[in-house]
Amino acid sequence: MPTIVNEKIVFNNKLIVEEAQIRDHQNQEYTRLRLKRQDASAVLLFNTATHKIILTQQFRYPIADQVKENLLEIMAGKVDEGETPLDAAIREAEEETGYCLKKGNIRFLLTCFASPGYSSERFHLYYATVSPEDLQSQGGGLASEQESIQLVELELEDFKAMIRDGRIQDAKTILAGLYAFTQETL
Repeated sequence: MPTIVNEKIVFNNKLIVEEAQIRDHQNQEYTRLRLKRQDASAVLLFNTATHKIILTQQFRYPIADQVKENLLEIMAGKVDEGETPLDAAIREAEEETGYCLKKGNIRFLLTCFASPGYSSERFHLYYATVSPEDLQSQGGGLASEQESIQLVELELEDFKAMIRDGRIQDAKTILAGLYAFTQETL
């Protein structure tokens, strides 16, 4: 197995990029970069009263030159220091969607790395049910984080069809949806 010879931070401005010298099993050295990211929690929300999936839409600069419209995504956000992934999921759900999640209505799905070829980011994916009584605010995200989130509600069959035909392109949303379908959560 390769070993890390040394590491250094080469960029630190909201995102951290680290560079490592790595030595392989043949004693050859090479360089790799890593985007150091906090873990994140994401939740697939299902409204039991309307029988609809609740997704978010917002501007994503990193892909703005590749897509014409904002992506449909399950709500997600960073796990803050000292916070559990479940607590982050509950906090982010209220910030982004306005729904206050009840712990008894949340089911853990899985944990996965977003893109391990270059990033340390790991997602903790959940499925949660909500009802109109759980709606506490308009949601939309935090102005202090320059979030301008729109909520989109989809019929369950439309959500499934959009995953199948590629209209939903966000990996965490696809993964949570497929996992929920195979576990018969939805």
